[in-house]
Amino acid sequence: MKRLVFLSFILFYFVAKPQAQNLIQNGSFENYSNIDCGGGGFDNYSMMGTPHVVNNWHTLNSSDYYNQVCNTGGYSVPSNLFGSALSKQGVAYVGFLSFGSSYETKEYPYQQLSNPLQAGKIYCLSFYVSRADRITHAIKNIGAYFSAAVPTLFSNYYVNATPQVQNQSDFITDTIGWTEIQGCFTAVGGEQYITIGNFNSNANTDTLYVGTNNALGGAIDYAYYYIDDVTLIDQSTVGISELDKGNSFEIYPNPNNGVMQLNYNITKVAELLITDITGRVVNSYSLDETKKSISINEQSLHAGIYFYTIKRSNRILKQDKFFIIK
Repeated sequence: MKRLVFLSFILFYFVAKPQAQNLIQNGSFENYSNIDCGGGGFDNYSMMGTPHVVNNWHTLNSSDYYNQVCNTGGYSVPSNLFGSALSKQGVAYVGFLSFGSSYETKEYPYQQLSNPLQAGKIYCLSFYVSRADRITHAIKNIGAYFSAAVPTLFSNYYVNATPQVQNQSDFITDTIGWTEIQGCFTAVGGEQYITIGNFNSNANTDTLYVGTNNALGGAIDYAYYYIDDVTLIDQSTVGISELDKGNSFEIYPNPNNGVMQLNYNITKVAELLITDITGRVVNSYSLDETKKSISINEQSLHAGIYFYTIKRSNRILKQDKFFIIK
């Protein structure tokens, strides 16, 4: 299991920026041209010159592109060749083969970032996957690998690498909802490609037979996943603020394993919001002005950087960050 490395940090207080920039281009796969609804590829082989389809994204081996605009051909959203899944965001997503028992071939969507990652900076990645429901197997080993060049396929079959971010939970079996994979890492410097998939050989891939009521012919003993909503944040660009000096707030301990305590001093009832690196609210708590602390249990969250905001009405009293390390 890849160990997530976190730097110790000094808190600087300044006015919060409204939203950190997503360093991934076309993270929800909405932007495209020359779509091939019959072939579902990243390139359209049915047109002269084989024009590219998915803006900013490319593929090692043959990942598939799905979009709601396709009414025929098996590559629509939600119903398609491999199953049925609503998109996590927008009307499109990508699918990739992550395991096949009879051969080593695996598929990887990848992208060149606008700028290389900077050495020593902490970057936080989030993306969502959903298992295709016409496929029989589930795996654990889905992650993201950042590299200075496009990765090389080992014997033309799979990328043999150690991803900086990898699923930390159990087998990814959900075919209805979307499972988030997220994590933070410290850049070596110069990484300018992100590649997503399974970076293990079949022998080193944990698999689980889950079965299906509507198996895709010829795809027995496979694991196949849809991916959507990819976000990469430079955590140093996320603002921290303490806008009301008359109040005091402190998360302790920090870092923690998901169990922590907020010590506070307020004169009126307030609200505590906990968000992930993408700004999604993962939980909220009411703060009673007659008390001085509240226990917080977020052990179900993955390791990573999270943010807490103290609000009263529409006024922000404080924003800050904390680490969960497991």
